[in-house]
Amino acid sequence: MRKFKSYKMDPRIIQARFDSTCKETGKAIKKGQDCVYYPKARAVYHMESKTAQDFNSWHEDVFVLGHNY
Repeated sequence: MRKFKSYKMDPRIIQARFDSTCKETGKAIKKGQDCVYYPKARAVYHMESKTAQDFNSWHEDVFVLGHNY
């Protein structure tokens, strides 16, 4: 499987380093819980949010199926 280059400002799934709130839904994100981080916007999204679901779909398309499936 080909590994695509990632960049510093690319969104990614992280474990929260501190308690925070989802920018979209307002749900609490506890320290250590997985969330989607968008560095350019400096925003975190709960894994059940629409933004996180869209990110997971895109991530699967690119990294699992390949960018040109």
